[in-house]
Amino acid sequence: MKRMSISELNEILVKATLSARQEAKSNGVPIVYEENEKMIKEYPDGRKTEIIYEKNGNKKEIDYPMS
Repeated sequence: MKRMSISELNEILVKATLSARQEAKSNGVPIVYEENEKMIKEYPDGRKTEIIYEKNGNKKEIDYPMS
């Protein structure tokens, strides 16, 4: 079995990420990722919220500006 280079592995990971995002969107499921050191939830309609955990452990979502 041939070893993969870092660039080949990176290319596979990029394709897998794009595929997962497209599949989630087509199934009406939001995706969650990190952007600018913040946890972002993106809905299939393109709306974004920032996920924040308060000191008491409660989860809160606030509108996140569209980029």
